[in-house]
Amino acid sequence: MTTRNGRSIASSVNPASTSVTLFSATTTGMPFSNVTSGFAMVFAFTALPSTWKVGVCWCVWRHDKGHAFHMMSLTVQLAMAMAAAAGRPASGTEGWAHGWDTTAAMTFADFNSNKILTDAEAQFVVSKYRVVSLEKCTGIGSGVKTEDAIYSTALRLKKLDPSVKVFFYFATDQQGISCYNAGTEYMAHPEWWLKDDNGNVVKHGSGSPIMDCSNPAAQAWWQSVPLRGDGNGTFNGVPVTSIIDGVLADSAGWGHYPNISDARLEALEDAKFAMLGQLQAKLSQSNGVVMANGISMYGPPNADPRAPTNRNLRVLQFTSGIMNEHTAVFECVNAQNASFNLETTADDLQAIETAAAMDSGSKMVFVQTWPGLYAATSFTPSAKGPARVYPPVANGGEPTPQNNAQWMAALREHFGFAHALFLTVAAPNVYWFYGGYWYPSTSGIVGCPEDPTSCPSPPEWYPALTKPLGAPLGPRTLVAPYVWTREYEHAVVRLDLVQPNTSAVTFK
Repeated sequence: MTTRNGRSIASSVNPASTSVTLFSATTTGMPFSNVTSGFAMVFAFTALPSTWKVGVCWCVWRHDKGHAFHMMSLTVQLAMAMAAAAGRPASGTEGWAHGWDTTAAMTFADFNSNKILTDAEAQFVVSKYRVVSLEKCTGIGSGVKTEDAIYSTALRLKKLDPSVKVFFYFATDQQGISCYNAGTEYMAHPEWWLKDDNGNVVKHGSGSPIMDCSNPAAQAWWQSVPLRGDGNGTFNGVPVTSIIDGVLADSAGWGHYPNISDARLEALEDAKFAMLGQLQAKLSQSNGVVMANGISMYGPPNADPRAPTNRNLRVLQFTSGIMNEHTAVFECVNAQNASFNLETTADDLQAIETAAAMDSGSKMVFVQTWPGLYAATSFTPSAKGPARVYPPVANGGEPTPQNNAQWMAALREHFGFAHALFLTVAAPNVYWFYGGYWYPSTSGIVGCPEDPTSCPSPPEWYPALTKPLGAPLGPRTLVAPYVWTREYEHAVVRLDLVQPNTSAVTFK
């Protein structure tokens, strides 16, 4: 029996009879509702497995302004209890769950290495990350197309550490397609390009035509590219599915394109999700994952009008993974006073927990965090002016870093908040990224062992990552408006969205 904010919750699991009971009593007069309605909100289906017995629970999901007890913590517990009763771990796709010894066991990186990694850099990657996504245009500075750079790098990483998982980045809207061998084929098929209702080609900001996901031939082509290898499903004689553990599918959500009707936009999203599901089915044969990007805190018109508050979690009906790229940045930031949009950020955390609990915790969730309150994307100085990512100093923002030394200082300064945020919502199927900016390896994501001053990665890396952590002793607890704590075997976490600099992971 546990008590949270005056509400008592009890759950029991009987593995012998493979039954689960979860029920709740409230001392404040909050209404009861049948658990199946809350279950359906999270797991996207209403029929409970016949061996699972579920009572009633308090299913009020949120109150206003962060004061309500969060039902999601109970949902996570329910998912874990159900899976335990069914005799399997509630920890994600088989072989993907991380342990709890240290936070280093939970690390994820998504980066573009303009040049092929040196041996020292490759060794750094496998020593610091458990999951690695290799981005568009990787290797292009070495004269290597993206597919070949990803395959060859994956082979090298797997040779150094076979347990490292490697993702192949491939956008549904064809960002960076000119860097791929497959780009020539794509550009030779204008019938695969998306046209608006007036027949005009719709282009990505980079100028490349966006793919029409409703075109069956384009769908088949897109699914084939990550697994082609040398053309026969192998790379240098090695099966691609033995070196590529998944595909990071960027722009895997609602596309709001001008001059296209809502009905067509809905059909395009449905076709895109079906395409993702077909690729997931292929990858599932080798325990692979499609990581959809991803969780979205944007509302209409940049959200599916059929489910405007779903945060794009519907995609998890088709894929085994999802990424939260904008965690506590951009739409979560109020640039007018350099603070968090508190409700949006709180909803973002809840969306992560919702995703992690879906299908009894079998979905993989990848959380990206960043050093500070990003409100813009001018990450480096240019002819147009200095770098600008934080809210203006006049509005209370901090100065944006302009060089490696300043970025290194920012990475160190903001690590504590990012670490606390992740551990507040961590689960066995949730991995964590912390880096400088989109998406060069040299922005603080990969170290520079041959020349530590040539990039902003702290040479000491982050000592807290390797301190003993231990399993969580329970879910996060709301202790004040937008302030949560969570206890682990060897640490206590405090996340404060009102005063973020007070957030910390304190080791016992």
